[in-house]
Amino acid sequence: MTAPALAIRGFSHVCVSVSDLERSLAFYRDGLGLRVIFDVELGGAGLEAAAGEAGARGRMVGCLVPGGVTIELLWFANRVASERAPRRATGLTNLALAVSDLDAAHAALTARGLRPGRPLEVGGVRMLFVADPDGTALELAEFPGGARSSAEHNGVRAFEPA
Repeated sequence: MTAPALAIRGFSHVCVSVSDLERSLAFYRDGLGLRVIFDVELGGAGLEAAAGEAGARGRMVGCLVPGGVTIELLWFANRVASERAPRRATGLTNLALAVSDLDAAHAALTARGLRPGRPLEVGGVRMLFVADPDGTALELAEFPGGARSSAEHNGVRAFEPA
């Protein structure tokens, strides 16, 4: 039996866990000149499931890279850098790919012998995580309203100048 196609729509964003959000903003926004397109407080069951810990809360700031990809800076209020597990270490936390149908993507990954996590929702976005052979987390995200990226989900056209 042939596994169903995995209908990836495009590259969405890179999420970078940071130990000091203001210092990181100074680098990405001020140092690199990236435009902040969203700044949200995070918490609740979806974030707890994604972070793997009860009571997880934090803040995420999206910085638009020209061409439409977003770098999301993720800061956890209840952690310090030395407490982070490898999956949540300071620096790159996961690569994200946008899909139209998360349930179909889950089925396709499972049919291909991969072991994706269960779909969950954080901030109105449905997502699941699956690890590559080296343990790097890949996120598949289904954005509401047909958005193809975190930039579009937050009202920014994909190829709008920074």
